[in-house]
Amino acid sequence: MKSYSIGRDNACDIVLNDQSDVISRRHAVLNVLDSGKMTITDLSTNGTYINGQKITSNVPVPVSRKDTVSFAHVATLDWSMVPKSGKMKTYLFIGLGVALIAAVALVYFLREDSSPVEPEVTPVVVDTTAAVEQEKQAEVTTYTVTYDPNGGQGSVGVQQVPVGKKAGLVENTFTRDGYDFVGWNTQADGQGTAYEDKAILDLTGDITLYAQWKQRIHKIIFVPNARKVRNTMAEQEVAEGTDTEIAKNEFQMNGFTFVGWNTQPDGKGTAYTDQALVNLKEDLTLYAQWRANGKTQNDKPAEPEPEPEEPQNPDKGLGRF
Repeated sequence: MKSYSIGRDNACDIVLNDQSDVISRRHAVLNVLDSGKMTITDLSTNGTYINGQKITSNVPVPVSRKDTVSFAHVATLDWSMVPKSGKMKTYLFIGLGVALIAAVALVYFLREDSSPVEPEVTPVVVDTTAAVEQEKQAEVTTYTVTYDPNGGQGSVGVQQVPVGKKAGLVENTFTRDGYDFVGWNTQADGQGTAYEDKAILDLTGDITLYAQWKQRIHKIIFVPNARKVRNTMAEQEVAEGTDTEIAKNEFQMNGFTFVGWNTQPDGKGTAYTDQALVNLKEDLTLYAQWRANGKTQNDKPAEPEPEPEEPQNPDKGLGRF
C-alpha cells in the first residue's frame, strides 16, 4: 500500500497552493492499495468533499479516479499527480490478453457459423455528476448567512460573505416580549453550535442562525406588615408575561384576620385577593392587610369598648325625714 499526504505544507506528497489558510497544512491522506483500490481520509478543519458531498473526518472513504475530490471548496485533487498501481498495469495487460483471445475465438466462431450475427450494441453511459459538481463549485463566490427570529419580532437582513473571508455576524435587532436575547445557534432548540452576538465565523457553506431567548423572571415579595405575625413566606418567582397565581397566604396573627394584599402598607395602593392571578413586567412587593373588630388595621390591637357608666342612685346622700 502507498500513502500520499495532501495539504499546503511543502512536506506533503501533493502540495495544494492556498493563500487564504483555508486548506490545512496536512489536509488529507490518500491510500492506494496494491489491488489498485483507493481510500481518502479527511484530517482538516474545513472539510474534504467527494463529488460535492462532505466526508466524515478521520474515517477512510473509498474513492476512484472518476471522482472529483475537493479540499475546503478551494482546491481540487489532480489525479495525474497520483501514480497508478503496478498491479493495475498487470491487470490491464492480463485483461488485454484475455480480450485478444476472446476476439480470436469470436472470429473463428463466426467463420464456422454461416448465419449472420447481429453485433451487440452496448450503451455508453457518461457520468456527468463530477463535471456538474465541479461547475457548481466554480460558480460559488459567496456564502449566505440567514438570521431566523425563532419566535421573536423584527427583521435582520441576509448576509453575503465572500468565499475564503471571515464572517462578522451582524448585531441582533430582533426582540421578543418578556424575553432577553442570549445569542445564536445553528438549531432552533439550541442543541447545535452556539455563537455570541457579533461573533466572527469561518464559513464553509451557507448557514442559518436561530435567535436564542431567555424568559425574564420577576419576584413577588411578601411583607407581613405587622410585628406579631407568625410564619414566613419565601419570595415567589414569576415568568414575565405569564398569568401566575399568587402564593397562598401563610401569615397568621392572633386577634386579626388576613383580608388580602396591597402594594402599599396602608392599603391605599393596588389591592390583590389571596391567590389572585398576576401578569408581571417587574418585581412586585405585597403587604398583608389585616382586619380586627370589623376594621382594617395594620398591627394595631383593637381599641377596647368603653365601659358603661354606673347608674346613679337618686336616694344616695339623702337623709331620712
